[in-house]
Amino acid sequence: MAVNFATHSKRDFVGRRSCPVIGAAESIQLHARNRDDRNATDRSRSAPERMESSLRINNELRGDPTVRQRQELRQFLQARRAALKPEDVGLRTTGRRRATGLRREEVAAMAGVGLTWYTWLEQGRDIRVSEEMLERVARSLRLSPNDTAYLFLLAGRRPPDHRVPAAKLDPALQSVLEGFTAGPAFLINARVDTLLSNRLADQIYRLNEEEGPFARNMVWRLFMDPLRRQLYADWKEFAVFGVGLLRGNYASRIGDPEFESLIDELRSSSADFARIWRESSQRGTSSLAPSEVRFRVPGRGILRFASVRMTLPTYPDHLIVFLPALDKATSAVISAMAKGLNA
Repeated sequence: MAVNFATHSKRDFVGRRSCPVIGAAESIQLHARNRDDRNATDRSRSAPERMESSLRINNELRGDPTVRQRQELRQFLQARRAALKPEDVGLRTTGRRRATGLRREEVAAMAGVGLTWYTWLEQGRDIRVSEEMLERVARSLRLSPNDTAYLFLLAGRRPPDHRVPAAKLDPALQSVLEGFTAGPAFLINARVDTLLSNRLADQIYRLNEEEGPFARNMVWRLFMDPLRRQLYADWKEFAVFGVGLLRGNYASRIGDPEFESLIDELRSSSADFARIWRESSQRGTSSLAPSEVRFRVPGRGILRFASVRMTLPTYPDHLIVFLPALDKATSAVISAMAKGLNA
C-alpha cells in the first residue's frame, strides 16, 4: 500500500499522536486561508469594536513596567536629541532643516553605531545593548553623569561609576579631625585603610606602631594584630562588622589588585577571617556598625564611645568616623589624654 508522506500522521517519542506533517504547498495555502480568515474577522467588526480592542491592548501595555520603561527611554532620547543644535556638537549645517535638533543619523555617526541600531534604541525596541555603546550615545548627546546613569537604567544596564575621586585629600580634613576633641576620629577609604586621623585615634589605635603593606588597614589589624584584638572589648561583633564592610565594598571592585591582595592575604593568614568571610557568603553581608564601641585601654579601663560615620561628597567611597565619649568617665579620660598630648 502506498503511503502519502505529505499528510501522514506520525507518533511522537512517547507514543502520542502528533499533528499531521504537510508539504510546503499545503503549508502556504493553509497560511493564506488563516490570513484571510483573520482579515475577514477584522473587517466584520465595527469601528467602535476595533477602537475598543486597540485601547484595551494599549492599556495592557501601559500596565507593563517593561513597556513603560521603553516608552520613557524613547521620550528621553528624543528630547535630548531635540535639545542639541548641530553647532553645539561642531556640525556644519547646509540648507534648511525641518527640526532644530540633531538628526538620528547624526547622533549615530557621532556615536559610531549603526543608524538602524540607534533608531531601534530610540524607538524603545527590545534590542541588545552594551555598556560601551550606551556610553557612546551618552557622549554624543552630551549627557551629564546623572543623565547617563538614567539612560543606563532605562536601557536595563548597570550605570557606570562617574564619581572621580580628588587627586589628593583636602588638607582641611586633617584640621576637621584634629578639631574633634571628644574622642578618636579618622578617615578610611573603601579598602578600610586609615588615611587621616587625629592624635587621640593615633594613641588609642596605635596606628603608627606597625609596618608593612597593610599596616594602616583597619581590617588587617583587627585580625592580625594581637594588641588590636585586645583593644576591642567586643571583638567578635566587630570582626563580623569589619568583614561585612570590606566585603560590601569589594562587591563593586572585584578584580582590583589592592582589594584582591588584601583579601587573599587575610584568608590565608587568619582562620577567623576565612571563617567569617565564608559564613558571610551564606548569610549575607552586613556593614551596620555597632552604635556603641567599647575599648579596653591599658591603664584606663573600659572606655565607651558612640559610633558616628559620615560620607564626604568629594570622596564618596570614603568614611569619616567620629567616636564621641558616651559617659562622664570616658569623657574624663579623653580630656586627660588630650591634655597630655598638648603638653
